[in-house]
Amino acid sequence: MKSIVCLLLIFTFFNSKAQDSADAIKHLGAGIVIGGAGGYAAHKLSNGNTGWRWVGAVGSAFAAGLAKEALYDPSKGAIWETRDVVFTTLGGVVSALALEVFLGEEGSRRGGNRRGKSCGCLVAQLGTENEIQLLSFVENGTGDITSELQAAYLLR
Repeated sequence: MKSIVCLLLIFTFFNSKAQDSADAIKHLGAGIVIGGAGGYAAHKLSNGNTGWRWVGAVGSAFAAGLAKEALYDPSKGAIWETRDVVFTTLGGVVSALALEVFLGEEGSRRGGNRRGKSCGCLVAQLGTENEIQLLSFVENGTGDITSELQAAYLLR
């Protein structure tokens, strides 16, 4: 679904006609920067919630585009241009997609078992019949407790 939306936005971007392509690129770049900052701030404030990350990225870029058109342009004598707001908001969508790729989904790292998928980790069952005997510490080993537990599980 996200890939379909991304392709639709890319085709819309290439087929739309702004008053100047350099102006459209400037608005897109500003939207990417502002959306990246807003999305990352929302990511940190919401403890990695994907929905709030998208709201932060797209919402901050949209707010910046609206503020620029409503406050800055009238003082310079320019007219309202909706395309500028659209390109700034599109930059927010691009930054939200980039944040989705770079930050990923936090819930899957904390053991969130979505759609019945297994995380691929070994689960130790505590009980009297399945007692795990840990290996002795090897001086030149990795020192990682996870690898020690996996080795003990595989060698028993």
